[in-house]
Amino acid sequence: MAEAAPQKPYYPALDGLRGLAILLVILYHNFHFINHFFFAWLGVDLFFVLSGYLITSILLKSVNSALYLRNFYWRRILRVFPLYYLCLIIFLVALPLLGFYKKELQFYVDNQLWFWFYLQNWLLCFNFPPMGNLLNHFWSLAVEEQFYLVWPFVILWLRNPKKLLMFMMGVLIVLLVVRSIVWMYKLPQFNYTNFYTFTRIDGICIGCSIALLHRINFNFLRKNTAAIVIALAILNFGFYFLNRSGDFPYLAFVGYTTFAAMFGLLIHEAVTGDTRIINKILELQVLKFFGMISYGLYVFHWPVYMITQPGLKNFFLQDLNLSEQMSKLGTSLLATMLAIVISVISYYAYEMKFLKLKEKFR
Repeated sequence: MAEAAPQKPYYPALDGLRGLAILLVILYHNFHFINHFFFAWLGVDLFFVLSGYLITSILLKSVNSALYLRNFYWRRILRVFPLYYLCLIIFLVALPLLGFYKKELQFYVDNQLWFWFYLQNWLLCFNFPPMGNLLNHFWSLAVEEQFYLVWPFVILWLRNPKKLLMFMMGVLIVLLVVRSIVWMYKLPQFNYTNFYTFTRIDGICIGCSIALLHRINFNFLRKNTAAIVIALAILNFGFYFLNRSGDFPYLAFVGYTTFAAMFGLLIHEAVTGDTRIINKILELQVLKFFGMISYGLYVFHWPVYMITQPGLKNFFLQDLNLSEQMSKLGTSLLATMLAIVISVISYYAYEMKFLKLKEKFR
């Protein structure tokens, strides 16, 4: 008989993976001028895979509960909504009323309904702000919430992990086809393939699939996972380099899916603990710390950088007479440190108040 996944309430390595994901995002955004960090955009995809795995694991454990849907959505609301809507109030209401950053925020104020209803990724498929880009990174939050409006009902409908896995495999095939069509028909390429819900939920689906595999047979892929992760990494980065130097649209066709598969297997390793060195790295306190504040840091890091960047860069260039590159580095470091401080305060002084309420919905 297949071995079921052990009922373990907490995997420290997954917090470490979450910390790694937010650090990758920050490297890609705040340190974009350093070419060596070109791969750091993968942080968002790692978040997607982690989210799919964790949410699906929770849903599978509670699907037979009489309060299954109520508990899930209330817990989701308490985790995500308070900080998200606080930020919208700050950036779309308070700052414009006070006259701050009017030009930078005008696009978002004019199109704010998309943000209030978690539809901003669809907006960015068609339009990009002419300046500022303060809230563009919220697209990924919209993709997640749209997916989780549907997925709990699918689990409630099918229930059986094998049927759910087959369903998810079908979804992944459809995603590959849709993304290929989007690319081949020359629709707004970057915007559609990067922000369109049906071209970017691969990561969430892979995470869901790993959780389902654990429910069906925890030993699946157990012997050779590390080797497969390494092989996928070589394959992915090899094709990605080809894509950067030529016209082969690797990401548009299969890249997002294969990178997500690599992360899914990494999560499998983290949960099973088969590769001790991976777990030792992922369980480092610094990674777990960043994992703890990752949501707030994701929300704040880019607006803080964009708002402080002009003043800080001017300070380093003119007042300290540093070079252009050193000024950029100093600006990015200070902006990131400020975002970390804000995120820590947000977590302990604001988010925790709502997180404690989640216990009422178990």
